[in-house]
Amino acid sequence: MNRREFLQSGMAFTGMTAAGAPGVAPAVPLVSFRIGVDLWQTEARFNELLRFFATYPGTVDELAFFTSETHPPLPLEEMERRAQRLAVIMPRVREAGMKAGINILATIGHHEENLRNSLIAPWQRAMDPWGKVSQGVFCPAQQELHDYAADIYTIMAEAKPDFIWVDDDVRLLGHKPITYSCFCNTCISRFCTDTDREYTRESLLLAFDSGTLEQRLDIRRKWIEHNRILIDELFKTIEDAVHQVNPALPIGFMTGDRFYEGYAFAKWAKTLAGSRGVEVRWRPGGGFYSDEKLMDMVDKAHAIGRQVSALPPDVKTIQSELENFPYQRLRKSAHTTVLEAAAHMAAGTTGTAFNILTMTPDPLDEYGPLYAQVAKYRPLYSVMRAELGRSRLRGVWPAWNQDTQIAANADDKWFASPKVPLGEPYVLGELGIPICYAREGASVAALAGASVLAFSRNELQQLFTGGVLMDVPAWYHLRQMGLATLTGVGGADVIEHDAIEVLTQDPLNGRFGGWSRDCRQSFWWEPAHRLIPLGSTAHPLARLADYGSQNLGPCMFASTNELGGRVVVAGYYPWSQMHSLAKSSQMRSICRWLSKDSLPATVDSFSKVVIWCRDGERGRKAVVLINASLDPAEKLTLRLPGHTTSAVQIAEDGKERPVTVIPTAPNAEGSLLELGEVAPWAIRLVLYKTA
Repeated sequence: MNRREFLQSGMAFTGMTAAGAPGVAPAVPLVSFRIGVDLWQTEARFNELLRFFATYPGTVDELAFFTSETHPPLPLEEMERRAQRLAVIMPRVREAGMKAGINILATIGHHEENLRNSLIAPWQRAMDPWGKVSQGVFCPAQQELHDYAADIYTIMAEAKPDFIWVDDDVRLLGHKPITYSCFCNTCISRFCTDTDREYTRESLLLAFDSGTLEQRLDIRRKWIEHNRILIDELFKTIEDAVHQVNPALPIGFMTGDRFYEGYAFAKWAKTLAGSRGVEVRWRPGGGFYSDEKLMDMVDKAHAIGRQVSALPPDVKTIQSELENFPYQRLRKSAHTTVLEAAAHMAAGTTGTAFNILTMTPDPLDEYGPLYAQVAKYRPLYSVMRAELGRSRLRGVWPAWNQDTQIAANADDKWFASPKVPLGEPYVLGELGIPICYAREGASVAALAGASVLAFSRNELQQLFTGGVLMDVPAWYHLRQMGLATLTGVGGADVIEHDAIEVLTQDPLNGRFGGWSRDCRQSFWWEPAHRLIPLGSTAHPLARLADYGSQNLGPCMFASTNELGGRVVVAGYYPWSQMHSLAKSSQMRSICRWLSKDSLPATVDSFSKVVIWCRDGERGRKAVVLINASLDPAEKLTLRLPGHTTSAVQIAEDGKERPVTVIPTAPNAEGSLLELGEVAPWAIRLVLYKTA
């Protein structure tokens, strides 16, 4: 059946909404599965797939069918053939009680793979700053690529899915074998026009890394804006194609952290919604594929939290991308998989898209226990979605914005590494201190290194009206901007060797005055900094000593600045090796002080527990916690700032259990909640009300 025959057959759009009836908005899905091509192309495999999901009816709300098993774009004729097959099987999915949609795996392409059987066209490929290309990826600025995208999205929309997903190949970073794109002649020429400057690839690369700091940041910022626009224009092409076929068809986009692309999620969501404001979906994700390093699960949850925080409030369907690629069952346990989905919801998603089944034409025998765990955890997911929704997260905010990429390698070559100056303060989350992802929920802002360069002077001054925790590299940049007077520190001297941190007898250190921390510069070198106070309010929280107990001077100061904000500057291993009893206790105390006791909760017991604090959607505030240790957390206790009137905890079965409220001293503020023992890598949802 060719495309004309396909349209004439009656399988094309007939004017109904994605839900199957005019004007009916689809419900927000909670559990979705993404389905590989080999599971739906033949009748035998597709029938087995339906039997597989029937073993736990009601667990899965919808299936999203991949269009390809490899990552470059496919020829148009092959996409037509696959659309015809999808048009046949999707009604059968609906008959089984699930919605059915299409996940277009490759629009511009991910990387080089299966090139012989992929789209062969003489169009410009994505090019890096040195002229190297990825043969499996097309430049998104080319008109030929836009025409191809319009065709494939039209074809798939005509198959009558309930939704269409754009996969995360629509990006400009990380198209193996290249990293940064696109620097083809078309893109360079367009950038020249937009900036009214003349560049070659070579001279543009030089401009990113030369001149004054202000000049480097300015040209980098312009390039990031250029990247935002390239992606937005491709989304406009996709939106036009889809909504010309079905004006009510929801479009979704899968992302990771998109700093190099400019993190313009709100802008892109508006474009994908079109002039009619059609529902837009989002699928934030990141890399976590095995049990080898379980804390990577938490790092991915933080990445997802950042992505969700960049979305407008009208985006309700936010399914985390949970991927066990290459789907070998013993690489990631069933427990890790379902716990990961809950961690994503704690960080802000409203559901999960599981991509955890085989990508080969083999039976599904080994995946039964994994699916059983998803079914077991669905009650918890349901309660979490109902209680948390899209409510605000509160806590310590590792400060970032849409321009953070410009600060990467600020004093070196921009493309020496794709890493942005962002991640270090997230270690606080391992100490029982809540992390948030947006300025609006910040009780404290954490400033690390060159990250401050992405903010304007006025934005930074505004941050310093509240609580700020910062390191010395950030202080150096603030001093260059003339803002050191807001920090309580007037100078910093480097100590290269043998420095040990000793906590002072300051009230913020409690009973741990005199306790020490030796991070062993001889093994894990970082510079230690002796700090010089500035202003009468600065008081030392820690000093440096050597192995002969010689006092080397203060290394951490707390102060109150002229704007009324509270600041702590840390000069000794500010974001690492903080997991001792004394240091973790000090950091929790510091963050509560910086927040003026507005920090929503902290862990009071000595346990490696990660927490997320949410405002809640049903009149109860929420804390989601994970015991991120292989030891059980005995008598796990939370400290809350207000008077708690009622509290319950919920585990994976979704049922409420009591929480013990521990009386505090008569003059003490706040409440202590004792949850009892929490098993290793177990999760709890705590719901409470305060007076």
